[in-house]
This record gives sequence, structure tokens and C-alpha cells, in this order.
Amino acid sequence: MAIQYRLLQNKIKGSKNYNRYYAHTVKQGVISLEQIEAMIESNCTAKASDVRLVLRELFDTVKFYMQRGYTVDLKEMGKFSISVQSVCVDKAEEFRKDKHITGFKCNYTPQGRRYPNGKDEKRHIHRSILDGCEAEEAKYY
Repeated sequence: MAIQYRLLQNKIKGSKNYNRYYAHTVKQGVISLEQIEAMIESNCTAKASDVRLVLRELFDTVKFYMQRGYTVDLKEMGKFSISVQSVCVDKAEEFRKDKHITGFKCNYTPQGRRYPNGKDEKRHIHRSILDGCEAEEAKYY
């Protein structure tokens, strides 16, 4: 099945694309952890409870390393890391973590490899998670 989209008109006045149409992804819903467990169970010899145990331990381990400043590389799944969000100050000596750090953000970068120069000028990085991806216009909105 392809990723479905619908056309929306840009209504942001002042935008260079005002009144032009663009594709907007139509989400199909949410897949639960239980549904993922069941699918993995049907595709291999592991039971759903085993899958949950491994996924829970994976989460805890990824969280452990990310919160210590590591980037966690899960190969085909991509890389995960945490970055700090803060407000700017004029001088470094004015910065106080309790006052100027405003939060944290989870970063995800899909696995990819750079194309050699000269190949495929539209895309510079190949993302394997997008292999086989197709789009079709949604028949209903």
C-alpha cells in the first residue's frame, strides 16, 4: 500500500507559495505496541511476550545512553540522541543552566548514506527506510 496524500491550498498570506497547492500526508491511524508484537510474533518464532521484553529492554538501554550524551546508532532504524534547548545570552559568563536551559529534544536521524558527487542531484542522502515508498492520492478526505 502506498502513502496517501491530499492536496491542500496554502492560505498563508505573505508566503511565496500563497494560493498554491501542495501534497499533505493522510495518516492511516496509530499502530500500537501490541499490534507490532503480534506482527513480529507471526513473522518469527518469538512470542509476543518475548518481543515486549526485548523492546522494553531496548528502550531502557537507549534511554540510559542518550541521557548520558551518547548518540545511539540502531543501524537500519537510524540514530537517536538528545539535544539541549536554551535561550541565548550575550556573554558566556551570564549563562545559568537553571535559568537559560528551557528543555530537551529527542533527535532522530534515519539511517542513510551519501551519494557520490554528481549522482542524483535532487537527493544527496539515500535513506533505506524510504526504499519502496510510493504515494497515491487519497480517494476520500
